Amino acid sequence: MSDFKYLIVGGGLAAARACEGIREVDSDGSIGLVAAEPHLPYHRPPLSKAYLRGTRRRSRLYVHPEAYYGERNIMAYLGVEAQRITRRSRRVLLSTGESLGYEELLLATGGRAWRLPLTGADLEGVVTLRTIDDSDAIRASVEDARNVVVIGGSFIGVEVAASLAQMGASVSLCFLEEYPLQAVIPPDLGQHVRSRLEQHGVRVISGVRPERIEGETRAESVRLEDGRIVDADLVVMGVGIRLNTQIARDAELDLSDMSGVVVDEHLRTSDPHIYAAGDIAAWPDPHTGQRTRVEHWDVAYHQGHCAGRNMAGAAEPYHRLPVFFSDIFDLSLQAWGSLARPESIVRRGSLAANAIVFWYVREGHICGALAMGQPEGELASIEQIVARGLPVEGAAATLMDAQADLAGLLE
Repeated sequence: MSDFKYLIVGGGLAAARACEGIREVDSDGSIGLVAAEPHLPYHRPPLSKAYLRGTRRRSRLYVHPEAYYGERNIMAYLGVEAQRITRRSRRVLLSTGESLGYEELLLATGGRAWRLPLTGADLEGVVTLRTIDDSDAIRASVEDARNVVVIGGSFIGVEVAASLAQMGASVSLCFLEEYPLQAVIPPDLGQHVRSRLEQHGVRVISGVRPERIEGETRAESVRLEDGRIVDADLVVMGVGIRLNTQIARDAELDLSDMSGVVVDEHLRTSDPHIYAAGDIAAWPDPHTGQRTRVEHWDVAYHQGHCAGRNMAGAAEPYHRLPVFFSDIFDLSLQAWGSLARPESIVRRGSLAANAIVFWYVREGHICGALAMGQPEGELASIEQIVARGLPVEGAAATLMDAQADLAGLLE
């Protein structure tokens, strides 16, 4: 048995950043890190973009080099799953049978790729993308695949389809919604993204569900509910993740109605010695007044750091505005705040020029923004406008005028 002052369950970005946060406050306390994957913590966004395309080396994915952990008294358990938390004795049982003790525990368990329960989903050539190994397998498979079908119109599906098209594959992108990224972007931008995909050779099939994947031992085609059959040597399911919260559920920690682990503003769960960060954390967002859970790099990056510092006694609130980004061919999207269920959207700029800001409005205030092709100097102003929840009344003309100075709205 081993005991640690700080124990981190999870091997992603939030876990690595928690190590940084702890060491900023406590330079000596022992740290244990338990990662289900056989890899040290790494950045996931390139897995569907540059790393998948082979334009970024694996060594550049890792948050820290291997030496970082040894030099800072961090013991990493790689390829090992945490199976059970015993809160009374503050111990975590591992899949190896070993039990680790802790004074403060962080759950940064993230999620696993969801595989649609379709007939044929278990055939060879049907894959998901969540890990380094997944990305490696897709890159190797696409070399021999004549036709690739990507299922899912969210960011992961669209990014994978774009990358595979750039790699020379014949790609069909299939999703239920009317246009790509429909959950978070307005129709005109959605059609713009669709056009860009089609211009690069992606066949976009919208408004229909896949019914089954056909083949003897490996995928040969995807049958859609409307009867169409799409040839496929490789099928990539990019339909989101399922949260790894079972260990929290079994420990009887409070869970939110959005399936995440409930935390307070210091990222502490219903157990005062257990914290949560990243994909699984449902925190009170002061910008919306609601409990929020976000599956994006920026949240994992900053929450992990904050949780680590607080585990070591810093007691700092997490009040950062949610931010995310995506690159689809030459389209670079950045977003701030909440893009869900706006009452209206105010536009600034031009889609034709690939330079536009969409202001998301709820109850007369800016609750979110989505920008494309904006100058670097404008981004800070956009973020501050969203963070302040700027009232639209009296500011609409400036918000819509691409030549107006946004900084003037913050004075």
